[in-house]
This record gives sequence, C-alpha cells and structure tokens, in this order.
Amino acid sequence: MATVELYHFWSSVCSVRCRMALEEKGIAWTSRYIDLFAFDQLRPEYLAINPKGVVPTLVHNGQPVRESSVINEYIDAAFEGPMLTPSDPLHAARMREFVYACDEGFSAIVKLTMVRYILPKLRNRWGDVELHQQAARRPTRFYQDIHGRAVRGEITEAELADAHATIEDLLDLLECTLAPGPWIVGEQFSLAEISIAPYMFRLAALGADQFWSADRRPRVAEWYRRLSARPAFQTAVSWPDESGGGYEEVGLTTRR
Repeated sequence: MATVELYHFWSSVCSVRCRMALEEKGIAWTSRYIDLFAFDQLRPEYLAINPKGVVPTLVHNGQPVRESSVINEYIDAAFEGPMLTPSDPLHAARMREFVYACDEGFSAIVKLTMVRYILPKLRNRWGDVELHQQAARRPTRFYQDIHGRAVRGEITEAELADAHATIEDLLDLLECTLAPGPWIVGEQFSLAEISIAPYMFRLAALGADQFWSADRRPRVAEWYRRLSARPAFQTAVSWPDESGGGYEEVGLTTRR
C-alpha cells in the first residue's frame, strides 16, 4: 500500500499549501512534524531528505519530493481525486503563471514573518548567541541572510515597507485576475488558489480590512469568503501549534 508522509510545520505557509492540496484530493497521509522553533529542520536526519533544511517535504513510497509548488503538482498528478490543474492547456498555463507570481512574492512574506512573528517566538526559547549560531548553520544563503540579519536587527523599516508593497501588488493582481471569476482561472478551483491561500490567511490575521473589503478589492473579499469556507482550507490552517496540542510526539514526528 502506498505511504504518504508530509514533513511540515504548523504555521509554515508552504506547509499549509501542501496540507491543503492533500486534503482537497482526499489523500490519507501521515504527519511528520518538524518544529522550526526547535530547529528540527537542521537535524542530520531531516537534512538527509531535504538538504536545504526547509519544510515541507513530501515522501511518497520512500521517495522525497521538495518545494511546495512542485509537491502540489506532484500530488495532483500522482493521486486520484478532484483535479486541481485545468485540462485546458491555456488555463493550465494561466494557473502556473499565478503560482509563479506567488512564489516570486515569497521572500516578502518570509521577511515580514521573520521580523514580525517568528523572531519574537524564537527569542522566547533561545538567546541571541544561540540564534546567531543557528543562522550560520542554515544550508542556503537566502535563509542565512534573512535569519542572520533579523537577529542582528539589520532588516530596515524601508525593506519591510517594500515587502508590504510587494504583497499589495500581488493582491492587485489577484483582484484583476478574478474579473471573470469565480476562481482564479475561471470556473475551476485549482492549485492557483492553494498557492496563495496561506498568504491570505496570514494577512487576514493582521486585519483583512486593510487589504480587502466590499469597498477595496471586492472580488478578493468575495473570493476569500468562499475559499476560507472550504473544509480543506479550514483543516490546513488549523493544524495544532508548536506545542503539539493533542498529538502524540514521536521523535521528529507527530502522527495524525
């Protein structure tokens, strides 16, 4: 019998993407919980399957698949269930264009999240000396830079304002793209929705009215109302927090 495992962290936007895709497809899967706040992602046993030391990683029948957008295309192609990629080649291309735009905006989300959300939580567990050491252990230059500069207080308000502007641009693109509606590529709910869903959830937590409403980006407001009502969305974003509440911890894993 096929085994499907997802190595993920509860609030990682990329992890939310893959949890939502799995739920939309109705796939039974085993949770392997990676506590980013404990730096589980830098343990040798995890680096063996994801050398970049990031989440998520999907493991299907022992074979790892990495990068959330790639994982979601794999999930859609490899398993039965509702198709999340349009059969029409042009619509499929439009979907991938939007996923690409979301991936391009990823660094803006990471920068804002690291400074406003992740760093305060890390400092509740670790001192700055330890955080500097962990930043140096990051396998990729991107995360070494973001992590290290955040700890040192070197990410400026101007950079954060630029990241905010990037997010506003992405929301403007979404508002325009939804003009035909009801979904990003017309009549079919697709991986385009899943690619931006966790961004929207985080922005909503900051106060959705500053980003979309009946008066500002009304198509986005109506679209998000329907998106957030989907059971797969609700399951994906409501995963237990880093305390592991209600789940049995087994080493690096938390079994569903």
